[in-house]
Amino acid sequence: MKICVITYSFFSHGGVQRVTSTLFNELSLNNQIDILYVGNEKYSKDGLYGLNEDRINIEIKPLKLSFLERKIRKIVTVLNNKLGIFHNKFLYGLLEAAIFPKSLRNVYINYLNSKDYDIVIGSEGEIGLLLAAMSDKLKAKSISWQHNSYEAYFNTREKYLWGREKSAEKLYPKLDAVVVLTEDDKHKYREKMNLHCKRIYNPLSFFSSEKSNCLHKNILSVGRLDRQKGFDLLIRAFEKIVREDNQWKLTIVGEGSDRGLLESLIQELGVSGRVDIVNFTDNIKSYYLKSSIYVSSSRWEGFGLVITEAMECGLPVAAFENAGPKEIINDNVNGILVPCEDIEALAQAILQLMHNEEKRLKMSQNAIIRAQHFNISIVAKEWQKLFDRLISPSWRKSRE
Repeated sequence: MKICVITYSFFSHGGVQRVTSTLFNELSLNNQIDILYVGNEKYSKDGLYGLNEDRINIEIKPLKLSFLERKIRKIVTVLNNKLGIFHNKFLYGLLEAAIFPKSLRNVYINYLNSKDYDIVIGSEGEIGLLLAAMSDKLKAKSISWQHNSYEAYFNTREKYLWGREKSAEKLYPKLDAVVVLTEDDKHKYREKMNLHCKRIYNPLSFFSSEKSNCLHKNILSVGRLDRQKGFDLLIRAFEKIVREDNQWKLTIVGEGSDRGLLESLIQELGVSGRVDIVNFTDNIKSYYLKSSIYVSSSRWEGFGLVITEAMECGLPVAAFENAGPKEIINDNVNGILVPCEDIEALAQAILQLMHNEEKRLKMSQNAIIRAQHFNISIVAKEWQKLFDRLISPSWRKSRE
């Protein structure tokens, strides 16, 4: 089978990039895979999370707009973000025509049809909408692969697909399938858009035969240093922990625009000797193995790849109860869930795991068991079944 994955974000650090490399390395064993990168960021083929470039072809074809098209796109986007004037069943088409002009769509329609793909996958919400807008002109079957939660895409002000819910409601049904990461999202798309989605979990990006003994006095969190990941909330929670403990430390692994703000907060709260922020590393597993508790402090999270990675390495998890974590974590079995953005509750959950070694070790064993549900072989089989169903002669446009 000949498959193309369109992505706007591939040559930077992040969960989407790790998942893409892991999943399509596996699927390339039985399929021809092309990755079409349409972003504008500087790119390099170094360190793409182990992407097998012997089996997977990377094509670079950035989205290009004329000066006038860029201006119109910016004006319309700003108006929609501020006023929501295009967020209705009559004007959504004007919004999408401004964001994805016909000339741009034609470039990709012609390119994709020339390659005779069986299946084209739009990775992430923005590209999923672009693919949906082109789908009726494509020879290939089309799939949108959602990497964030419904709330994140449509309810996060002026980010992601804010103000474009009506566009999604009208365009997504043109696709042959929409893949989401959780049962919660599957329910929300059906309830709000009458859209039947396929739920497929993200795969673990690695297997670890070595597990943490959960006796290291270190708490770990991993992710981009931005508002979504809520590291400011975690640092404030840790400041409360420091009042009761003088031994445990917090390590945050990540890079991003909020690093300066977080470092200032660490100084302000007087925990600079107990909190370390370190850059992303290709050997992230070593940090899991040297820690005993993992914390997910995200304000919103579509899935939580780092949660499953931490579990694979034997770490119990304390997390805010948003869409992704509550799908992965069995509360008080392999981790602890607390109300979103409740700093005091997060601090108390972490303290429970710190002070109760027996509970921590029991949850560690349960975390290892839970991680097996995200094994790459299991996840790849689900994707392959979807591909086979879509190209079968008996296929009909149903999203069961």
